[in-house]
Amino acid sequence: MHPVLFTIKGITIYTYGFFVSVGFLTGFILFLVEVKRRGYVVDTAIDLAFWVLLSAVVFSRLAYVLVNFGYFSKYPLRIFMVWEGGLVWYGAFIGALISGAIYFKAKRLDGWLWADMCAPSVALGQALGRIGCLMAGCCYGKPTDLSWGIIFEKSKIAPLGVSLHPTQIYHMIFNFLIFVFLFYRRKKVKFRGELILSYVFLYAASRSIVEVFRGDPRGYCLNEMISTSGLISIIAVVVSIVFYFNIREKNRILDKKIKGERVKKK
Repeated sequence: MHPVLFTIKGITIYTYGFFVSVGFLTGFILFLVEVKRRGYVVDTAIDLAFWVLLSAVVFSRLAYVLVNFGYFSKYPLRIFMVWEGGLVWYGAFIGALISGAIYFKAKRLDGWLWADMCAPSVALGQALGRIGCLMAGCCYGKPTDLSWGIIFEKSKIAPLGVSLHPTQIYHMIFNFLIFVFLFYRRKKVKFRGELILSYVFLYAASRSIVEVFRGDPRGYCLNEMISTSGLISIIAVVVSIVFYFNIREKNRILDKKIKGERVKKK
């Protein structure tokens, strides 16, 4: 596609880095708006976003390097060329989860509540970031004869001159639909943690579908029967379902207890 957006006076702006940045900034602004709407401290949101972004970038790149260790062992300096493409979402999510958990505990914040406020922003940021994947050629699909297959003519990552499944577009559509659902649902949540767990379930489920059409090297498990990302997706679906119903039940019991106490007071 178009890995280079433009070059000015010797400075190259890569399309991948540009759209990943746009995705983060758009998600960040939406997150601040949601925090302000709910009446919480915006400075806390800015502080949280900084640490989450930093850890997400580091862990997502680390995951990509580990999956493609053979290549990066030969060209170690390319490890730092993040703007050319090569970030693993599950690595970013794990990094964000770790830094977020540490931050919430240190600041004594309700992690489920703040994670809920982040959820729609994450989905929207991903949808925009996938445009960068498409332009760079990373996360490419398997060869296809379908009429909507795409052919890369300029890419250091994707195979050139071959019709491939536009998996980046598949991801983009799924992520945008998830965002629409979460954004609509955010004012109707019934318990803290509902939005973030819904996001994990929907993303992991949709990722499992797209994984079938992915053709890029992502590491494989179970005698190469499933990709590493595919296996993580299945685990994430199961875990999110278990947590969802567990937390919802605890919330229901708590509500009954609170209502009972109110009745006694009357």
